[in-house]
Amino acid sequence: MNDDPGSPLRMPRFVLAFSVLVALAGVGAAQVPLLPDEIERTDVIAIERDGRDLFAFDALTGSRATKRLDVDEVVRFQASRGRVGVVVTDRRLLGVYPGGGWVELRLRLDEEPSDAVLVEDRLALLATNRRALAFNGADGWIAESLSSNEVATSLRVGAAVGVVTTNRRALGIAPRLRSFAAEGLQIREGLEAVTAQDALATIRTERRILVFSAPRGTWTTQKRRLR
Repeated sequence: MNDDPGSPLRMPRFVLAFSVLVALAGVGAAQVPLLPDEIERTDVIAIERDGRDLFAFDALTGSRATKRLDVDEVVRFQASRGRVGVVVTDRRLLGVYPGGGWVELRLRLDEEPSDAVLVEDRLALLATNRRALAFNGADGWIAESLSSNEVATSLRVGAAVGVVTTNRRALGIAPRLRSFAAEGLQIREGLEAVTAQDALATIRTERRILVFSAPRGTWTTQKRRLR
């Protein structure tokens, strides 16, 4: 037997075991591929404009989607983040996502988008004087018509959730939903705060707390204690 104190055979067992585990973990990590869902917060869509041509470059597939603007068409907003890219003009809304081309939605007669357009990792959100609108990729543009005298009052978007409040309703949306989930507001129910974080949106009113869950696609309400 080798009695040299520096020999690996004399290494304490717990040290040797730890060293083996670290080595195996390193090998395992090198063999596990990085899946798309694990990098969902990484920007994979880039939008560039050259004259009347719009280009969307897809880092996941290596493809390029092209859209040509109409003569005298004015671009009012352009942004991309995560897996969503959006362009708003004076005539239409254009959205793009990995693995797909441009998705178009024409504005209605006398329809005017607000200046606020929110773009996050999986969702884009905006409102007009006639509709609440969301773009969530494969499902394209999702629209909810506003009733007479109904006005959008706030927009919030998280990585995978969005909410539009009006003077009458709260509208929740998530990447896999094909329509807004609506929760009615009570008469003269004043809003105190509206927030969106990752997969949850929260609305505090003077009477209730409303929470929208993106995974479930539903609203939960809780009455507040009267002071």
